[in-house]
Amino acid sequence: MQAQRLNLMLDSVSRLARRGAMSNAANLLTKLRPVDIAQILGQLPNHDSEIVFQALVHHDLDKAAEALSEMETSRSVSLLTTLNRDDVSRLLQELPSDDATLLVSELPEDLRDELLDAMKLEHSTVVNELLGFADETAGRIMTPDYFALDEDVTVAEAINELQRRSEEFEMAFYLYVVDSRNHMLGVVSLRQLLLNSSSTPLRKIMIGDVIKVTTDTDQEEVARIVATYNLLAVPVVDEENKLAGIVTVDDVLDVMREEATEDIYALAGVEADDRALGSSWNSVRRRLPWLMLSLGAALIAVAIVQYYVATIESSIWIAVLIPVVATMGSNAATQTMTVVVRGIGLGEVGQETTRRVVIKEALVGLMNGLIIGASVCLIVAVWFGTKLGSMWFGFKLGGILGVTMVLSLVVAGALGTLVPVLLKRFRVDPALASSMFVVTFTDVITFFFYLGIATLLLSHFKL
Repeated sequence: MQAQRLNLMLDSVSRLARRGAMSNAANLLTKLRPVDIAQILGQLPNHDSEIVFQALVHHDLDKAAEALSEMETSRSVSLLTTLNRDDVSRLLQELPSDDATLLVSELPEDLRDELLDAMKLEHSTVVNELLGFADETAGRIMTPDYFALDEDVTVAEAINELQRRSEEFEMAFYLYVVDSRNHMLGVVSLRQLLLNSSSTPLRKIMIGDVIKVTTDTDQEEVARIVATYNLLAVPVVDEENKLAGIVTVDDVLDVMREEATEDIYALAGVEADDRALGSSWNSVRRRLPWLMLSLGAALIAVAIVQYYVATIESSIWIAVLIPVVATMGSNAATQTMTVVVRGIGLGEVGQETTRRVVIKEALVGLMNGLIIGASVCLIVAVWFGTKLGSMWFGFKLGGILGVTMVLSLVVAGALGTLVPVLLKRFRVDPALASSMFVVTFTDVITFFFYLGIATLLLSHFKL
């Protein structure tokens, strides 16, 4: 039902944009939730999306800012760069400080400085402070708008203070207890405030063992902690244990979505800003370098095949089965690599567990190899034996392919584990480079096994 409604709204907005009725399109969008506006703008052609968003900014600045927060970062930045400086400045001031910081950090440096100068001092100061933290860390994605009180404050006083200052906070999930120097002492849930006597001081009901992160904690680790402990927000402290801000669950979801998107794209050799509705030239520019690298990797496999050209010339049936060899090895390697890269992202695969994972994946490869090897041996024996009138010939050819399958899948399991782990150890994104290395190495080794075994057998049997 909701999907049908959004499709109707998309059609209506698209028609209004084509007619040039921008104020009507903007007025129609203001009746929707911000996330729905973001979805519609994302599905419109780039030009229509830009002019409709400009109209929305002038029609309802608050709604435009809320919709901007719901978009992917690359799309938000793209829309911002089409606006004049005053409109961008006004939009950024309507955003929560963490969202504004994320967008400002993606803008060109000269434009960034100009916008910060144009923003209100209070807002620009906070954004500048957050920009001072490293990219993709808790400090960069946290919001400094948190609810914290002294340990001697009573429950009644805390509730009154929360009611009085509620508009200051983006989300007040927890009450953080601090001392006079803002050192983190504990945390109190809003539920605890309601269930305890009004005269009870916070120090008596607070939880002292607080799950927290530091300003330099990687954002993926922050997301893992929030997911593991089912938190609505996690406090961020500096090196002196002073409360610096909080990372809320909505920001964590954005991080998880962005990281998952990056990993999926990287495994295919595509960059995260390559979009289905984006420009053709941008897609070519993003994909071509990886395709050229893939071409270079494929030529390595060609060199292996060329080395055994005499073997192939002596029996054309060896060449006929090469596609099976290449496909099975690559597919098995990709399966293992995907599981391992995901395990690294979730913190399941690390230095301590590498050996266990390698053994497990090699064992999986061995078992799959034995089953697939026996199956392909029988299929090739019957197929080629019947076709050529020699079952003995079919079994010899099937045996070569079957043994190759066993060795290939074991190698694929080992490489699919070791390569991502080694890349991670050398501080290279395992998702970005694993596919290239794992598939190439697996193909090269598989061809070497297949043609090497065939060469050995040819010296004893004629195929």
